[in-house]
Amino acid sequence: MPAVLTCLRLLATVLVLLGADAVAAAPAKGQVALVVGIGAYQNAPPLPNPPKDARAVADSLKKLGFQVELAIDPDKARLEQAVKRFGDQLQGAKVGLFFYAGHGLQVSGRNFLVPADAKIDNERSLPFAAVDADLVLTQMETSTPVSLIFLDACRDNPFSRSLARSMGTRSAAVGRGLAQIAAGEGALIVFATQPGNVAEDGQSDHSPFTEALLKNLAAPGLEVRQMLTRVRQQVKEQTNGKQVPWDHSSLTQDYYFIGPTTVIVQPQAAPVAQPRVAGVDPMAVELSLWESVRSSQDPADFEDYLKQYPDGKFAAVAKRRLAALKTASIKEREPAAQEPRSQPAKPAPAAEVPPAKASVTPPPAAAAQLPSSQAAFDVMMQGTATNLTAGSSAQAQFQLRRAGDGVTAAIRVFPPLFATGVLQGQYRGGQCLLQGWMNEGFLLKMIGACSASAYSGQYQAESPGLVQQGVFRFQANSSK
Repeated sequence: MPAVLTCLRLLATVLVLLGADAVAAAPAKGQVALVVGIGAYQNAPPLPNPPKDARAVADSLKKLGFQVELAIDPDKARLEQAVKRFGDQLQGAKVGLFFYAGHGLQVSGRNFLVPADAKIDNERSLPFAAVDADLVLTQMETSTPVSLIFLDACRDNPFSRSLARSMGTRSAAVGRGLAQIAAGEGALIVFATQPGNVAEDGQSDHSPFTEALLKNLAAPGLEVRQMLTRVRQQVKEQTNGKQVPWDHSSLTQDYYFIGPTTVIVQPQAAPVAQPRVAGVDPMAVELSLWESVRSSQDPADFEDYLKQYPDGKFAAVAKRRLAALKTASIKEREPAAQEPRSQPAKPAPAAEVPPAKASVTPPPAAAAQLPSSQAAFDVMMQGTATNLTAGSSAQAQFQLRRAGDGVTAAIRVFPPLFATGVLQGQYRGGQCLLQGWMNEGFLLKMIGACSASAYSGQYQAESPGLVQQGVFRFQANSSK
């Protein structure tokens, strides 16, 4: 719910319920990627890992909501055609991403991507045999607010050595690895290793750089530059300090592959321990709910906790607190209940004893038997939602309506999220299970203990390739 939005960036723009300023996975045209892997070189020893690197990265990006074109072992013509299509797809997109694994070389400070059919005999053949990396960068930096370029192309290169030999006294113009590129506004350029250095192809199924990138690409709640810090550390450790990924950034906004707020909540007929979801600690969910009620003076709050966690870590404390609050409430009502008996001595005649039929069917019991079709409550609530992945919270307004076993709700998340939605669900024994689409394009699900005074529990937000969880707590407005 609310946290959910904040959760999804909103939910990525998740939630209307959570609060996140970051970019989250977007549908179709929102995020576009071109992924290239070249290993089957016709005029050089093959590279085993780049095609596998590219396929794995493409699969991960698709799960994150990217529209992906994958090019494996393209020749120069196919590579240039793929770049042209990529440029066309970028028009109107919010995010563009280019990943390249294969041979690359630098000559006189310019970087070139080497296609599968490249034959580089001398400097004159270079522009006809290889693709200038600036061709890709120009397409991206003029088209999208966020451009991400990942170049795993710094391997020890036989093309560089043969080209240097052909250039004689000008061989110094052929550098090791790739040359540093200054990123244009809104761009982030990432190299597998520092400029001028050579990266390893790797002994496993992936290069050290791509392996670390795949491990962290879908880490929830990490801004891309924070994510790269983890990648850099892992590659450095794996290569014993020989290889340190490098990046150059001129991003003008934060970007998250999975926003600081995303969510999940499977409707359950009976509340049980929250199912384990990658990146979410069920104990943290319980702790968050407990922290929200531990100081309450309302017995209903502790009843809510015990319904969801009858055997929870704080169940014993909650039962004692509930008993104490109920005892205090009974004592507060006792003087009024005993007032008639405090008037002396006139023993009530037997005839004045209330009729037996009245005691059998007291008015309160009769009032409790509402027809299932009658509205049980229609209440406006205010509350917060907290995303367990990123620890962020959002304020939300929640109008809950119950008619018999049916429940509907309207949600509005306060600025800066501006998210709204309508949810439908069921009421079962004090539990409300709701779900519906938010105007941010994600599906919100909520489950928890609900009444005419409060609604608390867990939420889940789902967007293409994203799932996030959190807890929420709503209270009826004081004016109600």
